[in-house]
Amino acid sequence: MNRLNTDDIKSLQKFVSKDFVKDDDSSLIPDNDFEKLEEFKKYLIERLTDMLDNNFNLLVNTLYRIDISEQKLAELFGSKNRENIPEKLADLIIERQLQKIQFRKQYREGNL
Repeated sequence: MNRLNTDDIKSLQKFVSKDFVKDDDSSLIPDNDFEKLEEFKKYLIERLTDMLDNNFNLLVNTLYRIDISEQKLAELFGSKNRENIPEKLADLIIERQLQKIQFRKQYREGNL
């Protein structure tokens, strides 16, 4: 992943927080002020691990809402090495959200 500035990381956190909203409108991934992508990813991995263990249906619905590739998810969940799933999910989520941020930025600048 390319180097992100603090504003990019804050945008990423905001996007992820919005997509992980529960029925009561609170987020499973609060919009914290992480300054480094690694810190945010570590936090996201912890939340994803918990969701895998305790709220799988909400996790699947959230991944669908984020628009993670079904093929990538099928490969990930079908793999033999299940202990890496939270980390790989975090990578997929971050990658997809950064794509959305970039797309919106290009749209605002009239480059689409």
